Amino acid sequence: MTRLLALLPLLLAGCASSPDPKREPAPEETERHRALQKAEERRRDINTVLLRLDQSIDSYVQALSNQGEIRADQQAERLERSIRDMVLDQGLERTRIAGGTAESEALPPGENFRRLQALAADGSEPRQQAIALAALGFSEKLEMMPIILQGAQLSDPLVVDHAVLGLAVLRSPATPPGVLAAIVEKQGHPDDGRVQAAWALYRLQPMSNHPAEIQAIWRRLLTERRDSVPTGVLVSAVRGLGLARDPANAALVASFVKHPTARVRMAVCVALGRMNAQDYADALIELLGPQETVQNVRLHASKALVTLAGGKDYQYDVGAWRKVFERGRQESASRH
Repeated sequence: MTRLLALLPLLLAGCASSPDPKREPAPEETERHRALQKAEERRRDINTVLLRLDQSIDSYVQALSNQGEIRADQQAERLERSIRDMVLDQGLERTRIAGGTAESEALPPGENFRRLQALAADGSEPRQQAIALAALGFSEKLEMMPIILQGAQLSDPLVVDHAVLGLAVLRSPATPPGVLAAIVEKQGHPDDGRVQAAWALYRLQPMSNHPAEIQAIWRRLLTERRDSVPTGVLVSAVRGLGLARDPANAALVASFVKHPTARVRMAVCVALGRMNAQDYADALIELLGPQETVQNVRLHASKALVTLAGGKDYQYDVGAWRKVFERGRQESASRH
């Protein structure tokens, strides 16, 4: 008995420390665990999507920088489709039978599209927000413009520049030109971002609901701001006024015909041709002479003269071009 009493505390201790029978987790605990697992899977999945989007968008921008080359243009088209597919995440088309005929019906945008919208409005992760803002521009959903526009008005240059790219790709007619102009004119913003904002405004111009406002911006950049903006901005501004085809802007554009940067001089040639600026033919002829050392400028000047001459082409023959336009002026004077 004494021995049993001595062992009793040990037995009781053993009983107290022995594990309970295996307890089944409560249903709500299991559901919570599954929800956490799914959330983690979605997080990892969107990170993969963002990485792919970032790489593809970067390649797209590189292709655009070589615009005009057949291979680069084809690559840009392929990338644009690929990025749009990733953004919308629609899966396979749905086929339905209507009146005995099979018709393809695109599925509604998937989870990627919804998550990108959420990230575009979430400033806690600027890098993710930036990618999402640029990516939404490839969606072709014009209702995304306000979401992207708010990103273009933030203070982080990375986020702003990605949003500007999104606006340039989306090309919504309702995009307010003043937002892009503010970025162009912002002295503290990186120069490449300011140049991109001007390029975005140029891309928007043909379908914009605000053509007069855009022309006013171009004129301001080429007058009041001409010495305070990067050269790439001047290129877009000259091209933009040329795109408007208003001869009233010809004198302003022609004032850049001797600009030290060849890209500006080329843009001037194209713009004057589009405006049918007959009064500035002599300025273009000057660009054919030996004082112009950049062959591409001479080529653009020659093409502009062909346009002004109604299709006649004397290539780089300065004397022949002078005779053509002198004859034209005489004929015009005789009619009046």
